[in-house]
Amino acid sequence: MNKLKKRKLILIFIIGLLLMLITIYKKSYIHEYEIIQLIDGLSLKLKKNNIYDYNNFKYNFIKKICNKPWLALYTSNIYFVNISLGGLLFLIIQYISKSKWSLGLIKIMESIISFFPFGGMNILILIILNYLGINNIFYLKILNKKNIISFMKKWIISFLYINGINFFIKRICEKEKDLKKKRKYSVLFVIFFSLIFPFIGWNWIMFFHLDWISTIFNWYLIGTNLVLGISLISLLSICLNKKKVFLNFKKKHLHNLSNYLFSASFLWCYFLFAQFLLIWYSKIPEETLYYSNKILNLKNLEILLIIINFIIPFLCLINNKLKQNKKIIRFLCLNILIGNYLNIYNLITSENMSGLGMEEISSFIFIGSLFLIKLKNFLIKK
Repeated sequence: MNKLKKRKLILIFIIGLLLMLITIYKKSYIHEYEIIQLIDGLSLKLKKNNIYDYNNFKYNFIKKICNKPWLALYTSNIYFVNISLGGLLFLIIQYISKSKWSLGLIKIMESIISFFPFGGMNILILIILNYLGINNIFYLKILNKKNIISFMKKWIISFLYINGINFFIKRICEKEKDLKKKRKYSVLFVIFFSLIFPFIGWNWIMFFHLDWISTIFNWYLIGTNLVLGISLISLLSICLNKKKVFLNFKKKHLHNLSNYLFSASFLWCYFLFAQFLLIWYSKIPEETLYYSNKILNLKNLEILLIIINFIIPFLCLINNKLKQNKKIIRFLCLNILIGNYLNIYNLITSENMSGLGMEEISSFIFIGSLFLIKLKNFLIKK
């Protein structure tokens, strides 16, 4: 049975890889009609009555269309890296607080964390490909001295961050068996994480919006990581228990996980609103423009994100009886995982892209299958 399931995962991985390669190949050879449609759409948005300078717009749109598969790949990779980080943060919380109820869930948390080294290296590869000019994720237009220095800084900080977290993962999850030493490394990790995470939030995600600066964006990202990590831990625990693999999963585990899920979704919404409130109250013109454009262009998506990531979990988890229902919690976990993918897609993808398409689906299948293969291999070994 395990061999059959592993074969299925490998098959899904191959399908995802082939679909992704097809989308990259297709976008490399753009039809003239597709560019005309995009320029016509932009001219209508700008209310210019379809009068435009075709030659000025053409080159920019060719770059955006060719870049879409790479941007989708980057979005999926960041999404699964955030899930791994969320699992690590949740594990750190358990060690620092000396929680006993979560001891049975540690192997599940560690299996989620096991993807991070691989996902982190994928990000470094995409940064190098950007530097070589194969993709244009980070908008490196001219290879002058200033751009090269800033790009190398980005790469060095990312490299230190990924290797630093890998060091703590080995100490906390693999090498150390003494709980006291694990707690000591957990405290050291929190210090390391709080010092270097702001640079990563700005370099990996907020860099896509050069016209916007948020002082609490990194806290918002931590909230996103936590809610993603807790959702997947809960979902895996329920699914493994249903298949009679994880028999130690009891009602107290479900109750505590649902409480954490409730508080994490509240934290996510609090930072989302606080981020907006700070900009609105301080009346910063540059940042107000960013939000006004978002509300005008992506109003339906912004409302959908609040409904999926906050209103639905709030209405379900406020009832103590529903907290004990495995089907409800399983539905909520899937709901939050989908909602936060849309949230990360919204943060990374530029506003004038043509929405979710085959690029996003193929890259999600490709990275998602790699994530599941890594997770399954870890659980089998342990």
